[in-house]
Amino acid sequence: MATQKETQGFETGRIDTDSKWYELYQKGIELGTWDVEKLVDKVGFKDDLDTWRSLEDEEKEQWARLIAAFADLEQAVAEDGRRIIEQMSSPYLDDNIEKEMYATVFTMTEAKHVQFFDIYINTVMKDFFPQSSLDIRRGGHPLPRTAACGMSDLGERQGAFMAAAADGGDPKDIARAATIYHLGVEGVAARGGYYMKNQMMSEAPLPLLNKGFQFVSTDEGRHVTHGLELLNELLEKERAGHPEYQGVDQVIWEEALETLPLVMDTAYFVSDAIDDPLGADFNGLIQRGAELWRAQYLETLELESYDPNAFMDTVQEAVDRFEDKDYDALIERNEEIYSRKLQEGVA
Repeated sequence: MATQKETQGFETGRIDTDSKWYELYQKGIELGTWDVEKLVDKVGFKDDLDTWRSLEDEEKEQWARLIAAFADLEQAVAEDGRRIIEQMSSPYLDDNIEKEMYATVFTMTEAKHVQFFDIYINTVMKDFFPQSSLDIRRGGHPLPRTAACGMSDLGERQGAFMAAAADGGDPKDIARAATIYHLGVEGVAARGGYYMKNQMMSEAPLPLLNKGFQFVSTDEGRHVTHGLELLNELLEKERAGHPEYQGVDQVIWEEALETLPLVMDTAYFVSDAIDDPLGADFNGLIQRGAELWRAQYLETLELESYDPNAFMDTVQEAVDRFEDKDYDALIERNEEIYSRKLQEGVA
């Protein structure tokens, strides 16, 4: 569809500049081009290092648990970048060039998130990440703290469903992948992490980390919009009666419930499992998470399968399971696995 941008004084032929996906592409170009190395040079590490060195070990441990989860999950989503491009070119999504343009910017921003957290933990938090070089994709192992909580399983689940969606997946495969990636990982897990980060920053300010998080959260706000737009498109086709799209609504809700305990386990691991020395506030996070859930699945997607009772039952069952977990023992066991793989020369 040829369109004309009167304010800019130009016309297009193949590109629909009125498309929501073109708008997301443009926002990515305008807002997503922050430079990690320039940010590091501008803000510097001094204040973060001074604060980090002043913290008690249990306070450092809390930060390390939160940042480990982000470091590994950002790598997991970045590795799925090519699958996002393949998925967006699916015939079930109308072979839309604007979607594919947006996906190229999407993959760039995810790569920068990996870059930022890798630089940060190896410069500021090195004493709590003495070995952080294993590449999961090359036969490595998640960081020991990530592997001790639900975030590791969340990353594996995401990768499996993204692969299915990209490899000729049908609308239900695409819906499941988008639900876990954009709504589960970015819409709930990451936003929950931002909530805890903000709480902890008031007790232990780390200005460079905080600034990096601001850029990451801005990028991922667009990614959540991506997920909601994509799922709404699939739902509209299901509601219009197209046979290939039947079952999308139910699949979205099923995956949302599967993802929820893994996110909650990670939140508890970072907060109450270590007596919450920096005030991450697990109870406040649960309230925030419930609001995000309702906003995404009921208010925006208007899922027919949405069931608040199923949500509450899943929350309670998750709490009952993870309150008895020995996370310290799990970290220790995964540190041994991590060290063994380093000795085997996997890195």
